[in-house]
Amino acid sequence: MAIIALADYANSNCDAVALPDYTDLGVTSVKNVKLPFDQIHIDDIEGNIGKVETHTPAEIEQLRMSFADGVDNQECPPAVYFRGDEYEKPYVLVYGYGRSEAIRALGQKDWIFTLFAGTPEQMEDVQARENEGYPKHLNKEVDMRKHLSRKVSTGRIKNSEKAIHDEFIRIYGKTRDKTCRNRVVKMVMEETGTPQPYILYTSIPKVQDWIENHSSTEYTLGGDYNEATDTYGACIGEGYQYRVIMQAITRYVETGKYTDLIGHVGSPTAKATIDIKRKKFLKMLEQHKSDLQACGLDVFPLRVLGFLPQVRGKENLKELVKIA
Repeated sequence: MAIIALADYANSNCDAVALPDYTDLGVTSVKNVKLPFDQIHIDDIEGNIGKVETHTPAEIEQLRMSFADGVDNQECPPAVYFRGDEYEKPYVLVYGYGRSEAIRALGQKDWIFTLFAGTPEQMEDVQARENEGYPKHLNKEVDMRKHLSRKVSTGRIKNSEKAIHDEFIRIYGKTRDKTCRNRVVKMVMEETGTPQPYILYTSIPKVQDWIENHSSTEYTLGGDYNEATDTYGACIGEGYQYRVIMQAITRYVETGKYTDLIGHVGSPTAKATIDIKRKKFLKMLEQHKSDLQACGLDVFPLRVLGFLPQVRGKENLKELVKIA
């Protein structure tokens, strides 16, 4: 790290300033160049498309004070691309809107920029990723959703879960974890109406909708009693097997009645299809049953009726799926 004065940085050797690498997004960092601000088109209202919320006055002031104390030449500078000499301002700012505003507020007339080569669409991808590595203003999930949704709506990526997921990984994968990725992908799919090849049951009311709208058999849920079968009913997703077993045991002790269980699973992955997830669900249930029997449990008052239909076009929506 080398902190130098603002004016000295602007007049320093451009080759000594850090150069970013966005080759994985198809963008080439040609070189660092010194440019006057009046040669650069800067539009934070419509040009900074990767942001729903841009910098606040407090953030700009914080940046201004930071630059007044000096500049780190190992930090990548703002970036531009060349759009043509026919324009009064032939360069367009790609990122560094907040920094450029703060630097100009300090009276600086020119600055060092990274010159990019690539398509306008590729520049948007760089905009979307750049703030991930810049601690002064990190992307919000709403920004990621906006960028990916725009790519779907303009036809630049396919409107499928896999395409959206892969594009998230390509742009943000180095800095964001699985939890964030799943949230953003789901938001984009909801916003763009992405067709889903499978059905996810996110709540008991949604399962109840399936019973009322599709099922040929009436089931009870949530531990309610079913007079037709003289049993209680329950429906759970992955990870709740032990809890439903203990609830069934409690009901049996209190009433002598069994509990009928309906299962469902989450989204399939590259390593686990819906069918594999269902089998793992049952395997975990059997493991808990075996453990309890080893501790002296004589009666296992839980019966698995089957799984909710989840694969569109392949599974009958009128009946539960049985796993052999």
